[in-house]
Amino acid sequence: MDIDTSIYLEINGFARSTPWLQGVVSAYAWWGGLTALALLLLVGWWRARRCFHPPGAVATAALTGLAAVLALEVNQELISPIFSRVRPCNAIHHALVLLHCGHDFSMPSDHSVIAGAFAAGLFLLDRKLGALAAVLALLVAFGRVYAGVHYPTDVVAGLLTGAVIAVLVVVTLHGITASLAARLARTALHPLISAGIDRRGTTQPT
Repeated sequence: MDIDTSIYLEINGFARSTPWLQGVVSAYAWWGGLTALALLLLVGWWRARRCFHPPGAVATAALTGLAAVLALEVNQELISPIFSRVRPCNAIHHALVLLHCGHDFSMPSDHSVIAGAFAAGLFLLDRKLGALAAVLALLVAFGRVYAGVHYPTDVVAGLLTGAVIAVLVVVTLHGITASLAARLARTALHPLISAGIDRRGTTQPT
């Protein structure tokens, strides 16, 4: 038995011995964690509107959301088929499975990819929010293993994949996106970009 399967079974045994925790962790691993990360990104965008250079910060927030979607697509269409790994819930028949066991590939974990992208993008936007996002992302990753639907290396690979793609997206597209945001700050859409700039680009008193 390889170490990945061994750790998976250890965590699966922990899940079996903590029935009082199963519902909470399963809900968090399925939808709660990603919802929390998405809400944290909204908080980051809201705060970005009030920073010293709103267009640049708002661009980072917007690109983080884009990166999460793009990372999922890249994983499903390009990366995951390369590994073609069967999910543990389909390969280990005596495992406790708390969520629906899909028949798509296991590595990297889609949920972890999205969580990693959110965490990396939020760290680039705001280190405090990024630190919180990292904790939330790690809990998503643990929850996927706890629920029996992924191996530990699936979620580690997912977090790293999402983080790398997010950094590449933000760094590559930040300049052009910030320029677009600066232009939008001078239109009727300025409240989306800055809390203190009107459509002519003049600073409003706060």
